[in-house]
Amino acid sequence: MHGMQGKLTSPTVLRDLLARHGVRLRSELGQHFLADENTLARIVEATEAREDETVVEVGAGAGTLTCALAPRVRELVAVEVDRRLIPVLEETTAAHPNVQIVCSDFRELSLGSLGRELLLVGNLPYGITSDVLVKVIREREEVARAVFMVQWEVGEKLVAPPGPEASRLGVHLRAYFDVEVVRKVPRTVFFPPPEVDSALIRLRKLAQPRITAPEDAFERTLALIFSSRRKTLRRALLGQLPAAEVDRILAEVGLDPRVRGESLSLETLDRLAGRAYG
Repeated sequence: MHGMQGKLTSPTVLRDLLARHGVRLRSELGQHFLADENTLARIVEATEAREDETVVEVGAGAGTLTCALAPRVRELVAVEVDRRLIPVLEETTAAHPNVQIVCSDFRELSLGSLGRELLLVGNLPYGITSDVLVKVIREREEVARAVFMVQWEVGEKLVAPPGPEASRLGVHLRAYFDVEVVRKVPRTVFFPPPEVDSALIRLRKLAQPRITAPEDAFERTLALIFSSRRKTLRRALLGQLPAAEVDRILAEVGLDPRVRGESLSLETLDRLAGRAYG
C-alpha cells in the first residue's frame, strides 16, 4: 500500500478505490476529491507542517492529503463524517501508523481534546465553511494555524478590505488571525469537479488579538452592522440604542453618522464596540 499516495491524485485510481468499497460520492456532502499532484504539493507546502505538530484534517475523504501530510508530522487526526469512507481511509492510510481516523462531524468535536497548537487543514464543503471558521475563532486557544480550501468568492470576501465586499466573518477572523489567500485552485483539479473555483487560504493566529473590546461586545457590533448593511451607522445603531446614546457614542469615537458600518476599519469597529457594548 505504500505506493498509494502518488496515485491517489489519479481520478482512475480514486474511481476504482471508491467503486471497490461501494461508495458513490454525494454532492450534498460537498464531496470533491483533489486529483492533481501539483496542487497537492502546493497545499502541503502552504501548511508549513513540522514534525512536532498535530494536524487535524476536516473531511479526510479518500485520504489524498492525509497520506501526503502524515510523513511530515507527529500525529494526524483524520476527521470524516461519511462512515462509508472510513474503510477507504483505513486502506489508504494503512502505511501511516501516526494517522488516527475519527468518524465524526468536525463541528461537534472539542479541539482541546485533540491537542494543543493544532494545525487544521481541509477542503471545506461549502455548506459547513462558515461553521468551521466560526469554530476556529471560538476554539482559537488550541489552534496555531489553518490551511483550508474554500469557494473562491468566499476566500475573496474573507480578505476584502473595509467596504461593500467586506464580510462579517472576514472581519471577525482578522480580529484574531492573519488571513491570506495563498492561491486560486481551479475546479478542474477535483474529482468530480465542483461548479466553482476554490481559494487556498491560510490563517495564522496572532500573538495578540487586534481588538481590545470584550469578545461579546465585538461580536454584537459586527452582528448589528452586517445585518443592517446599506444603512447608515446611525440608523443601524438606533435599532438597538436610544438616539441620545447613539449620538454620544458616535461623537466619542469621532464618526460621521452617515458612514456605512461595513466601511469601518477593524480598529474603528473595536473602538465602537468598546463604547456601545463594552
